[in-house]
Amino acid sequence: MKKILIMLLAVIYSANTQAQFLTQSAEGKSSIPLPLNGIGVGIDIGKTEVAFGLNNYARVLNDSSKFLIGLNLSAKNSDGLANLFSGGDIVPQGDFLGFVGFSCSNNNRILTKYKKDTFYTKYQANIKAKQILFDTLKEKVIRDLDSAAAFVKNDVCIKNRVVPDLTKKIRSVKEIADLDSYINNYKIVGLECDSLVRFKAKLIELYTIVRKEYATAYNAIVAVDEASISDFKKFIKRQVPLRITGFLQGGFSARSFTRFISLSMPDLSNSFQDTLFKGGLFGVGVNLQIRNFWVGVTYSFVAGDNFAALKSKEYTLRTADTSGNQVLVREKKITAYSGKYAKVNSNELNIDLVGDFKLSDTSRLLASFYLRSSLASRDTAYLKNYTNIGAGLYFIGKKGKFLGGLYVELPDVNNNFEKAKPANEINIRSPYKKLTFGIVTKFNISSIFAWANRPTKPD
Repeated sequence: MKKILIMLLAVIYSANTQAQFLTQSAEGKSSIPLPLNGIGVGIDIGKTEVAFGLNNYARVLNDSSKFLIGLNLSAKNSDGLANLFSGGDIVPQGDFLGFVGFSCSNNNRILTKYKKDTFYTKYQANIKAKQILFDTLKEKVIRDLDSAAAFVKNDVCIKNRVVPDLTKKIRSVKEIADLDSYINNYKIVGLECDSLVRFKAKLIELYTIVRKEYATAYNAIVAVDEASISDFKKFIKRQVPLRITGFLQGGFSARSFTRFISLSMPDLSNSFQDTLFKGGLFGVGVNLQIRNFWVGVTYSFVAGDNFAALKSKEYTLRTADTSGNQVLVREKKITAYSGKYAKVNSNELNIDLVGDFKLSDTSRLLASFYLRSSLASRDTAYLKNYTNIGAGLYFIGKKGKFLGGLYVELPDVNNNFEKAKPANEINIRSPYKKLTFGIVTKFNISSIFAWANRPTKPD
């Protein structure tokens, strides 16, 4: 029961963590580390993003360690799925994020209360009583072996081979079902013993008597167990498991893309410039877990750029070589980004609220609501402050080996990006026409989620 209580205090899902995150937005960001065991993988289909993560949250949630450490590595096409399918163009972006933190909970205090409760003492006594009852049954059966052997007048084959072999097996058996099997289906391959059939019949007759006595006594203990289970459930309902985790996070990112600068005459190929962006972030975060709900907040300094405000266009660069009355034309398609571009520092706020709800004994639902904000832009002429809000639903299958779901997001709630455009280009749409949808999966390479199903009773 203690093991089950620890699982419950970990709030069912909190078994291990990777540097991936529990839920995510359209930008792949979150503030709550993902409970995974081993190396975790996340895939966002709409953003063509793959993320790998690893951390030691398993030890943290089991209270074997207070210190949290993890990392996350992701790669994606910054321009999403559309241009990838239409023109095969890729805007590669890579991100690395690491974090270290400290976690504390009230698990040990609840465990102490649990051990002091009267139902715990009763439950432990019942476990011991069941074992004593089973050991007594085995000794009775061993004595019945001698009685059955005497019934066949201590046949040498029975006395010297069958009885010693059965005695050894009975003493080693751990479960009542195995004991039943040994008695009812006993045989020795190659043994030719005329009295074996009569010996087995007598043994089964004697075993049936002591087996019924055992069942009656066992059922009486089980009846007491049911009361303990009821008390256990009441105890769990009265407890409020809490965990708070604070951490520092930091990392860097890089992106490579082509910019359209301006028309360059006479060589039009000089109108384009390959650009490599390098940036990073550093911030703090805190996660609060109350029962089966999480609240996560991170606040970071970001050395970024205004890539999201640029417009992508496809250009065709044609060059011609002439020879007499012949012309050889070459074409090169270029996807480039136009608009004012600059590196801009800002601050970033991420907030997540996640709830875990049981659907059945083999599946659960995570529902999340989140906010993503870029604040205090150092140059609003290039990078506007913005706020995105969204919600997600994630489904977890048997043993939590796979997490998949979808999210919907309303970007730039205040339309700051749209308002910054020239008056003739402003197109402020209703919220439902701006919604962004995504499908995301998260799974574990090795054991795939060590989350455990909620037990229905202590065992």
